[in-house]
Amino acid sequence: MAQHQVRHCACGTRLARDNHGERCATCQRKAAVAAVAHPPIVPQDFWEAERMREALDAWHMGHVFYVYRTHPWHRQPISQETLAGWLGLTQAQLSRVENGKSPQDLAKLMSWAHTLAIPEPLLWFRLHRRPSIPAPRAPEERPARKVLLDMVAPGSNWLPLSNDAPEYGVSGFNGMSLQESGEHLLRTFLHLDDELGGDSLYVPLTKYVARMAVSVRANPRDGLAAFGQLNQMVGWLALDASKHAHAKRYLATAVEVGHEVADAGLVASALGYMSLQETYRGRSVPARSLAQMAFAATSDRLTPLTRTAMGARLARAHAKLGDEECLRVLETMEADFGEAGQEQEPLYVSYVDAVEIAAQRGACYLDLGMTEEAVGALTEALALLGTNAPNRARDRVHYMSRLAKCHLLDGEVERACQVGHDALALSQTIGSARITERLGEFNDALSPFGRLPYVQEFRELYRLVTAEGTVAP
Repeated sequence: MAQHQVRHCACGTRLARDNHGERCATCQRKAAVAAVAHPPIVPQDFWEAERMREALDAWHMGHVFYVYRTHPWHRQPISQETLAGWLGLTQAQLSRVENGKSPQDLAKLMSWAHTLAIPEPLLWFRLHRRPSIPAPRAPEERPARKVLLDMVAPGSNWLPLSNDAPEYGVSGFNGMSLQESGEHLLRTFLHLDDELGGDSLYVPLTKYVARMAVSVRANPRDGLAAFGQLNQMVGWLALDASKHAHAKRYLATAVEVGHEVADAGLVASALGYMSLQETYRGRSVPARSLAQMAFAATSDRLTPLTRTAMGARLARAHAKLGDEECLRVLETMEADFGEAGQEQEPLYVSYVDAVEIAAQRGACYLDLGMTEEAVGALTEALALLGTNAPNRARDRVHYMSRLAKCHLLDGEVERACQVGHDALALSQTIGSARITERLGEFNDALSPFGRLPYVQEFRELYRLVTAEGTVAP
């Protein structure tokens, strides 16, 4: 009988006769554990699968976890226990993340994304913050997917109007520093925006901001904070002019600069505008996530008016989702507004006043289908405008268009057309593509009543006004 050859594992343990491998049973178990101690390296198309893209677009990491575990790329589904181990969670914790509300803790989101090696361009949050402001360059093409990364990480895109970055910067006004000049310009454009709308104001301020970027890059100590605030202003003007791609990038720069200058309020405010943009575009879940991030991403204490503005953004997102949580947020918003005046407020939230509060309540009530309450709030907003700010024509048109929609929902078609007619006539004195879209929505809503003479009159006036170009299409 041939003598059995004695073999040993690398650890020194003698291998059994029936073990034809190179490792003992203990080392085999350790190797099996090590093989699943870390997530596998997956190919790029793993993340491009339709279900994964949908999960990422939903901005819910729990959904991403579930699709990751059940992805067909794996030979068999990964258990919750295994994935939880990779992420430093228990199985019960992972189950709650997968099945509960969208996680908002930014530190955890970043840690989980790092662990699974999710490509950063697919995320709705940033993994890293750049240490300094990069030089401006021409805008680059973005993927068609609308992801939050495009909103909160500008990636050097300061959107000069030509393909070449401006050669010359700007100087201060009449002996002012660049910071003082920027604040003066912001105050001026805030006033003009109230009365004229964003269509005609967007281009000149864009040109100034593109050249201001050159000056600020050369001397960040003078004007950087104002530069961030003016980027937010340009972002809002772009939003009002329905230039959504540009609006996102300018607002993203405001977020970036807000971090640079440690202005938590500017970070929150710019995220709030991004939330409002998503609300306008019918993307209510991202709108809610952005509004929640506006609170969660800023550990510093926000001023009462800044909190009020953020509350309004969150309430609008909840209302668009038909979520009565909106009503609780509105109560908090009113309470925050009641604390205004106790400390100095930043200039960029100076638009938050009693008119704005009433108007936001009206918009939320309308989205929730509470038309009686909406009519009351919008009527209050219009009355306050007449008393306190009669020249804010853009706001007046906006509130009237909402009021007309309320009357239409209540079946008061003739009254709705009367209010809509007045709003349409006044709209010819402003330039706001956003407001024109609202009037267009009202015009479309009148289609079932097209045979009524007052409906025909409104629709003909709408056709003439938009065809003549007196209001941006």
